[in-house]
Amino acid sequence: MDPRTAPNKRLDKRARVDATFDAIVALMQSDLAKVKVMAHFRKLVADGFAEWQTLDCGTVRLRLDTGETYLLEQTTITRIA
Repeated sequence: MDPRTAPNKRLDKRARVDATFDAIVALMQSDLAKVKVMAHFRKLVADGFAEWQTLDCGTVRLRLDTGETYLLEQTTITRIA
């Protein structure tokens, strides 16, 4: 995300890290490409541009500050908003 166009609003750190990177990557260790993509998502979360949460079904919901929301599943990424 380009810092010049990113919103200034930062999320509360407690809300951003509901799903831990290690727990998410543990589900995907067999695929190096998935691990790298998740590392980029983690950076967005760590920098305050997104938040993610693990749902009861194991799916990860990634919400960007710009409003886009994605469901990160085992083999797919679905944009829901």
